[in-house]
Amino acid sequence: MLKFLATSALCLGLPMVALAQSGEIFIPGADNAVPMMKPKPTNPLARCMFDASAANCADVGRSDDGVQFESAVVPQYETLVLDLNDHKVAISTEPPAKPPVYDAPPVDDHVVGHSDHKDPNYSGGKVALPSVAISIEFDYNSDGIRADQLGKLTQLVQALQDPALSGTPYAVIGHTDAVGSAGYNCDLSLRRAASVTQALELSYVQLPLYPVGFGEHVLKDEYNPKAAANRRVTFLRLPDHPGAVLQTASAVCH
Repeated sequence: MLKFLATSALCLGLPMVALAQSGEIFIPGADNAVPMMKPKPTNPLARCMFDASAANCADVGRSDDGVQFESAVVPQYETLVLDLNDHKVAISTEPPAKPPVYDAPPVDDHVVGHSDHKDPNYSGGKVALPSVAISIEFDYNSDGIRADQLGKLTQLVQALQDPALSGTPYAVIGHTDAVGSAGYNCDLSLRRAASVTQALELSYVQLPLYPVGFGEHVLKDEYNPKAAANRRVTFLRLPDHPGAVLQTASAVCH
């Protein structure tokens, strides 16, 4: 019955509803349609990037799973807490208090931070989302991808091409150390994010990728703000309706 309805819908030019967060597929007008499960990521890094949790990210990079990174760098996840009212960002090593609901409805600007706003991701105008800190590193004052980072980029391409991630939006976030002016660092971080985004797109990654610059606002090594480890690019899975989060992320440097 499901196959007949799907075929009929396609023949008549009717739209198919997109995948729900639960992985179910529904055909318009078919109230009794049997749900079909969306495939789960098979690539270990794709699992981490799709659902950045300790369980999904802990084993990425081990020698027995086929995912290797230069300098034995293993991806970690960091929680970014974005304040949609003040356009600020903070970092936490703890996972979000509640798992993100990526298919939540779009945020209505006039209710962000209000008590009547029911979006499950937002509390007091803030949203906490886990980002995957793969840390593609850069030389001082440079936005060029170093040759020793290409191994990471290759693994990223393979992960982001996993069919289960199809259509999933990501912010590609550039970072700098704290040397130099804040304005210059914001520009440099955006150029770093753009370099990685372009490299991924040229490698046929067809996901929605949004380069964002955080400058020196989120340091990996807060005890040594000038450390090379702070010059990096990380990845944040965005909600299916990313407008409010992207607006805040883009405003951090302004």
